[in-house]
Amino acid sequence: MRRRRKALFFVVLAAVLCLAVWLGLENWAFRIRDVQVVGNASVAAEDVIRASKLTLGGKLRSVDQEDVRTAINSTGTLEFVSLKRKYPSTVILEIRERTRDAVVKHAGIVLTLDRDGYVVEKGDSAPDGNWVYVTGLDIGSYHVGEQVAVSKDKLAALRAVIDALDEHQARTYVSELNLENTRSIYLYTRTAMRVDLGDAQNMNNKIMWMTAALQDLEARGQTTGKLDASSGTKADYSPNL
Repeated sequence: MRRRRKALFFVVLAAVLCLAVWLGLENWAFRIRDVQVVGNASVAAEDVIRASKLTLGGKLRSVDQEDVRTAINSTGTLEFVSLKRKYPSTVILEIRERTRDAVVKHAGIVLTLDRDGYVVEKGDSAPDGNWVYVTGLDIGSYHVGEQVAVSKDKLAALRAVIDALDEHQARTYVSELNLENTRSIYLYTRTAMRVDLGDAQNMNNKIMWMTAALQDLEARGQTTGKLDASSGTKADYSPNL
């Protein structure tokens, strides 16, 4: 009986000691002392950490990934990718910087979007940069850091056109991109030439043909009229709209 009591005593003592050690680690050792930021290019790591609302000295175990996600995404300019805890005291925060790809006007407000339709920022005027002015999106609602309330086919068309323009370094040609009808997408160049692109399929080839045709036409002094690149296999020019 005495041996059992003695054994039980040591078991309880060991459990208490383990608990004391754990509490000591939890309250002193397992604290956030370093936040490593991955994925930032133009935004300083200190600004990312500030936006995340992570607190140096806070408990590592208490870090809530969803709270950090919400805080990062609400900036508009940053997108949360992942968060990892590295014991005893490090948080690794991976983010992505959103690009300013498109500008739209909605209810008197200028919205800057990335190519996936996420609101990067809003204001009274367009920001500096090589963005594309987009009409016809018909935005229902929006919040900075979130995707605008727009039909999926229009979001897909926006992405397809921006990707193709970037592939062929053709953003500088575009004055306006109209997505009112995703089966009949068109744009206007900076010289007021209309370019018909049809639907969002095979957009890379359509922009390739558009770019080649515009270069040829401008070399010959023809900067207005209409260009039909909707087939994806050629670009037909007409001097009249």
